[in-house]
Amino acid sequence: MTNKNLVSPLSLSSGKEIKTLVEHRKAYTLNHCELNIFETYQRSELVPLTFSDLVITSMLRGKKVMHLFDQPGFDYLPGETVIVPPNITMTIDFPEASASQPSQCTALAINHLEIMNTLDFLNENYPREDNRIWKLNYNQFHFFNNYELAQLINKLIRISTGDALTKDVLANLTLKELLIRIMQMQNLHDVSDHMHELSSGSRFAFVLEYIKVHLTDKLNIDSLSQMAFMSKASFFRAFKYELGISPVDYIIRERVQLAKQLMNNPYNSISEACFKAGFNNLNYFSRAFKKTEGITPSLYRMRLKTNL
Repeated sequence: MTNKNLVSPLSLSSGKEIKTLVEHRKAYTLNHCELNIFETYQRSELVPLTFSDLVITSMLRGKKVMHLFDQPGFDYLPGETVIVPPNITMTIDFPEASASQPSQCTALAINHLEIMNTLDFLNENYPREDNRIWKLNYNQFHFFNNYELAQLINKLIRISTGDALTKDVLANLTLKELLIRIMQMQNLHDVSDHMHELSSGSRFAFVLEYIKVHLTDKLNIDSLSQMAFMSKASFFRAFKYELGISPVDYIIRERVQLAKQLMNNPYNSISEACFKAGFNNLNYFSRAFKKTEGITPSLYRMRLKTNL
C-alpha cells in the first residue's frame, strides 16, 4: 500500500455537453499552456492521443491502462502523474469506464519555449551540484504524486478554469514551480535508484547510500554535511533544492518505508517495527507515519489484515 496525494476531481460534464463517450474533451487555453480535461463513459481499448507539446497528465477518477514507448501497459490511477514528450502517441485502454463510473484525467500541454526558458534560467542562475544540469528526464515518466506536486496541479486547474484577469501571470509562475518540482522528484528517484554507481561522483548519492546502509543507526545532519564537504546550512539548503525534500524528512520517509516492510510480517508488533526501523519514540513514530502515509500505523496494520 502506497500513500498517494490526489488531485481533486472536477465536476463531470452534463449530458448535453458530452459530444463523445470516449475522451470527451474540455480545453482551457492560456498564453503558455493549455489545460485539457478528458472524460470517458464507456469501456474502450487502444485509444490514441498525441500532443505537439510536452504534456503533464494526472488521473482524477477511474482507471486507465497506458501504453507508452513500446513498453508493457501499466495501470494509471488517481494520485499518479505521467509526463509525455511532444509528438509521442499515448495508447490508452479504459477497462472499467461506464456512465456511472467514468474516468477523468487532465492533460496539461506546456509550450516548448516556456520549458526551455525555465531550464535556461535555472541552469544559469541556480546551477546544480557536481556540474549536472537541470533537465526533464523522460525515462522517469510515471510517478506517484507527492503533496507539493498534487497541490500545484490543483492550483493550475483552479487558475485555468477560473476567470481572474491575472490568470496568465499566475499560471506562468505556477508552471515554473511545477516543472521544478517534477525535476526534483526525478533527481531524487535517479540518485536513489543509482546511488552506488553515482556515489563516486555525486556527493548526494554518496550521502544517500550512507543513509541507506546506516538507516537504523543514529544519524545527524552535522555528520552528513561533513561527508558532503559542505557547511550544515549549505548542505541542508542544497539537498532540498536539488531533491525537493529536506535531509531530515528523507531519513524519516525511508525509516517509515522500512517500518512498513517490518509490519508486513505479522510477527512484528508496531512497537518492534518502530524501534527496528530506527525510531526511538513510539509517539513520534506514529506522528511521522501518519504524516508520510496519511494513516496511523494501527490503521495500516488493520488494512494489511483485511487484505489477507
